[in-house]
Order: sequence, then structure tokens, then C-alpha cells
Amino acid sequence: MAALPTAENRQLNATEDAEAAFERLVVLLEQKRRPFDFAAMTRIGKCVFVGEGDLSFAHALARDAKSCAGHIIATTFEAERSVCPAGRRNARSLSDLGAKVLNGVDARHLDDRNLPAMAELIAFQFPNTGTRRSVHGRTENHILLRRFLRAAASRLKLTGRIAVTLVNSPHHLGVFDPPSAAEWAGCEVVEVLPFYRSAWSGYGHVNTNDASESALSKYRSCSTWLFKPVRR
Repeated sequence: MAALPTAENRQLNATEDAEAAFERLVVLLEQKRRPFDFAAMTRIGKCVFVGEGDLSFAHALARDAKSCAGHIIATTFEAERSVCPAGRRNARSLSDLGAKVLNGVDARHLDDRNLPAMAELIAFQFPNTGTRRSVHGRTENHILLRRFLRAAASRLKLTGRIAVTLVNSPHHLGVFDPPSAAEWAGCEVVEVLPFYRSAWSGYGHVNTNDASESALSKYRSCSTWLFKPVRR
């Protein structure tokens, strides 16, 4: 009679299964090759970008020849006086290009009266609270994601999409747990597409609590998750 697996062996097998599933996901993503077309969304209607930090992604997008900069609303969680020097430079350039910049916008609520009532796209590039604390057994990053999804769903056009770009690693995807966050927020995952940071000239993502260090410096593979509200 074969020996029953120990709790330690069962945990090891579960970890190996999760890692194998993750590797299959990355392979599928990289086979798609086609990234999400942020520029095309700006040509359709208003696009809100939250948690922009130094505003470098919104700035790179606004400079893209295929984008409509006038439809871009780039927001930071920080108050204007707390935005880093590079962020202030990008803000001035965004304004010159016709985009709108708002400071002090909380992605968990999106109740700023200067935001459009309804948007075609609401995007959060690499959300990160900068802390590893947990609340009721869930990390603050998971809670941030699900509250963002719920807030974004309330400001989204019927044809609109919510986009969240994350690092492809078992740790990051496990922390954020996008499918579970979507279910809590009344949304569903529509598609997952690869994200190529090198395609965005000047984009320099930084950590929330350490502006001197890139949050993506040691990661190669990233993906953009697309969500929409579940219409009942």
C-alpha cells in the first residue's frame, strides 16, 4: 500500500502545479504578441490613466502619432506639490500636447468632479501600494485592485474597457489575483495581452515609495488585463 502524501508534499505539489500553470500562461501571452492598442482607444473617446506617478506612460502615449492626446486624462495619487521633478516636466508637456492632468486622484474612488462622467478606457499601469500589509487576509494590493475595478466600472461607457498592466510572475499575479478581484467588483476578465515596455519611449515606471528605483527593472514579461462590468 502506497504511503499517503504528507501535508508538506501536498503543498509542494500544489506549488509546482501553480508554477506550471503560470508558465503556460506566459507562453500563451507571448504567442499572442499583439499588445493592447492604447492609442486606438484614445481615438475613440476619453481615456483616464490613474496612478501615473511621474506621468511618463501617459506622456509616451500622448506623443504617439496614432494617439489623440486631447482625449487623455492623466492622474496622480500625489498632490501637485508632491509630484517628482520629472513628473512636473511631463505634466507641462502633456498640457502642451492637449492632454489633461489631475493630481490627488484616488484610484479606489474616482470621485473627482474633474474626471469625465463616462470614459471609454480607464487604465492603471502597474498598481502598487508600496506596502506588504494585509487586511482580512488579503494584501493591500489586492484590495487596491478590486476597489479600483469597482470604481472604474461606475464611470465606464457600455462599450468601454478597464485595463490593468501587471508583472507576469507567480508572486505578483498571486498577490493581485485579478480574476478574484474582478468577481468582487462585479467585473469579468475579457482578455489578457502582452505588454512591451520597450514600445513606450521615455516610460520609466518607479516604485510608489522609492522614486529612485524602477519597479520593473528585474522583470521581462508583463501583461495587460482587460475587464468589463458584468451587465445584469
